[in-house]
Amino acid sequence: MSSTKKRPDRPRAISLTARLVGFYFVATLLILLCTNWFQFKRLSKDLDYEDNDFLVERIVNLRDIIARHPDALKDQMPANKPGQQSHHLVRIQDAEGRTLLQSHGIETIPVDLFPPAVTSSEKIGRGVKYRAGKEKHYLLNAAWAGRDGDPHYRLVQVALNITKDDALMSKYLIRTASSVVIGLVLAAVLGVIIAHRGLRPLKEMADKLSGITEADLHQRTRMVGTPRELEELTIALDAMLERLEESFGRLSEFSANLAHELRTPINNLRGEAEVALSRARSEDEYRHIIESAIEEYERLSRMVVDILFLARPDRSYQPELIDVRAEVERLADYYGNVADEDNTAIVIEGEGEACVDPHLFQRAVGNLISNALHYTKKFGEIRVKLRPLSDAGLELIVEDDGMGVDPAELPRVFDRFYRSPQARQVYNQGSGLGLAIVRSIMSLHGGTVSMASAPGKGTAVTLGFPPPRPGCRAHDCAPAAQEG
Repeated sequence: MSSTKKRPDRPRAISLTARLVGFYFVATLLILLCTNWFQFKRLSKDLDYEDNDFLVERIVNLRDIIARHPDALKDQMPANKPGQQSHHLVRIQDAEGRTLLQSHGIETIPVDLFPPAVTSSEKIGRGVKYRAGKEKHYLLNAAWAGRDGDPHYRLVQVALNITKDDALMSKYLIRTASSVVIGLVLAAVLGVIIAHRGLRPLKEMADKLSGITEADLHQRTRMVGTPRELEELTIALDAMLERLEESFGRLSEFSANLAHELRTPINNLRGEAEVALSRARSEDEYRHIIESAIEEYERLSRMVVDILFLARPDRSYQPELIDVRAEVERLADYYGNVADEDNTAIVIEGEGEACVDPHLFQRAVGNLISNALHYTKKFGEIRVKLRPLSDAGLELIVEDDGMGVDPAELPRVFDRFYRSPQARQVYNQGSGLGLAIVRSIMSLHGGTVSMASAPGKGTAVTLGFPPPRPGCRAHDCAPAAQEG
């Protein structure tokens, strides 16, 4: 019995809408708190200044009356009726602390709660607050009034009733809190609406992308009116779709070419087997059929090896510093018998060194020499030129005087399985993977490959090797050449 383990559920990521609403909510909260707190403190300070100014002004007036008309002082006392809340209270004492005059209700406020009194030569300071129970709040202040050269003639104490001011501030604080809560609720609702509207282009883009399949990769996400913030994203997505479309096109072409290349040897094998089974044959005929089948098997085997090589573009390699001329001479010896059969000469010009994997170098250059031998006329010449570059790199050119390539086909000669109709007529045993392998090897080494050709005049393939890397060790023993 097989058991399946349930994968632990990953925590769901917070949506962009929730994040935007959260940021908007926090920002609105901070703004409302800052602005309302500033207004609350400003109003509190304004009321405090007004109350203190009233106390100072009242004390100064009482000072003037005491100094000029002390008999009129009684008329300046506020008429406070019992049970009625007074606006302010006044107490007048002499230097010995005896109370001479006082308003009704001030007797509940102890004398020592008032701030220290100052003389007329000193500036009256700010008052102090006093809470008489839970319902009455006062602002207290005091000063000395002078007369006939006596700066301490009378002590003036004034208590301002600020109960209404405190109640007003309490109401304002409650209203401020209510406005903050209402503002946050509105901010959350508006945040959701704004986030949904702002993210609508993303949803439209997602809907459009979800409808794109391998059959319609030509579609693009960029639309009229795309927000500027999504411009780079749409450009990147369209570029990705373009690459995917190109890759799918190449994959389809590769599959079609692969099927075509595999079909030929398989049909040959099948045809030979059917012919062999059609009637009894002699031993020599069976031997000939088997030898022909082995040739097709070898062709299929080489094709599979080449396909596997191209399927591993990130394969490991071991670069070493090699004498390029010596390696090319070994390859010329390896292909010498084939060249002698066609009376074709392989000429090597120049010298140079390169930091490459010897096996891959032989495979790449061997493929070029093999192609040149297949498409060069008899009594022709193949030239391998080595040209050191100014940046310590190396340029290897393989030239032939064969049939050449049509200029319209040059952009495709390095594609997998691509073979021109003329090439198929001259040499029908190729698979169209040789030049693709050369390009893959050069890309692996950070080099370049290019082709120049003229129909009827020949072809030149140029390999550009980068400068040797620091610490690249010299290669002592070269392996046997292998045909790609």
